[in-house]
Amino acid sequence: MNTHPLMRRQRGVTLIEAMVSLLVMAFGMVALIGLQGTMRNSADLARQRTEAVRLAQQEMETLRAYSLLQASGNAEDRRRAYTQIVSEAARANAGDTIANASFTLTRNVSATPDGLGVAVAVQVSWQDRVGQEQQIQLDSVITRSDPRLAGALSVPPDGTPLRRPADRHPTIPPEAKDLGDGRSLLKPPALASGVAWIFDNKSGLIIQLCSSLSAAATTETISAAELAASCTGSTNAMLLAGHVRFSTGETPDPELPLSPALPLNLGLVAVNAQTPVPSHQCFNNAPAAADPTRTQGVRYYCIVYPNISRTPPSWDGRLNILDLPLSGPNAYRVCRYSADYNADKSIGNTEHPLNYLKVEASLVQQNFLVVAGSRNCPAGHPVDPSQGHFFNSATVEHQPDPR
Repeated sequence: MNTHPLMRRQRGVTLIEAMVSLLVMAFGMVALIGLQGTMRNSADLARQRTEAVRLAQQEMETLRAYSLLQASGNAEDRRRAYTQIVSEAARANAGDTIANASFTLTRNVSATPDGLGVAVAVQVSWQDRVGQEQQIQLDSVITRSDPRLAGALSVPPDGTPLRRPADRHPTIPPEAKDLGDGRSLLKPPALASGVAWIFDNKSGLIIQLCSSLSAAATTETISAAELAASCTGSTNAMLLAGHVRFSTGETPDPELPLSPALPLNLGLVAVNAQTPVPSHQCFNNAPAAADPTRTQGVRYYCIVYPNISRTPPSWDGRLNILDLPLSGPNAYRVCRYSADYNADKSIGNTEHPLNYLKVEASLVQQNFLVVAGSRNCPAGHPVDPSQGHFFNSATVEHQPDPR
């Protein structure tokens, strides 16, 4: 018997369907193989990026872990120094030998604008499995701080830590006006005429000078238009500020000095013959003549330009009170409020020494007490609230020079 023609046609269609199914499945298998290859390459690249980030972080933390500021010069001394944080050319084979790529590490180091640290950029580059160049980069700033200060991290705070005044550097005078853009403005006392200074809120340094302002203008009344017209260029200067109080009676009182203010000026002098006087300018609100109504003393502000040939920039000098008679029948004696406030057995720059040495930041609360020339500088009292002593009032002789 012969097969029916319709059945023969159905068998042909079934064969075609099977072949089409095989073709679709073949395309799917090819796509799956390609997907697996892409996933493998992506996983491989992710592993390489993770290793590159680890190498960059390790390099950055190694630089941060310096234990000296200056290298000791001893070839056997393996301690790292801050001065050894310098740029480094490309370092090949920076990764582990078992890594699936060869990594190259490059380090670029440059000084920060304020001179108080270095900006570090660590770049790690490599070639992935398909031959494409890949790289990652970490950027950070490493400040120049004495490693010995790290010991203070283990000392619990005494009482509740105070936050920074107005969320800016504590050396910026409270009367300075916050400009709202990371800067603050201060116009020194009236005798400063048309001068004003702009501070960086983070560092406390004076970064811009303003001149030709109205003599009647104050910190609060200077307009934005006046600032734009009068504040030009940039600078890198430091503030030196404090008070001069007077206690010229029979018994000098360093805690409540209420004698009338006297006319005076202040200025920096050289520490020794080999040290030049730092470039500076001082302003104060002292009266033109003795004023019995002025018992709150004199406020002074000095702008000091550091020696930029030093790393970091700093200055040396001694701040003296000028125009006061220090000898004769109507002589005065100048004392300075100074003591070992932080109990480190030395008088640092912030503690008002006789001579400032290597000053690298702004200084405030550098206060003086003027007494009669026939009286000695009062010894004062340490802090003791139970006895009514709320600040350290110790003073030492400053002028005439005790040395």
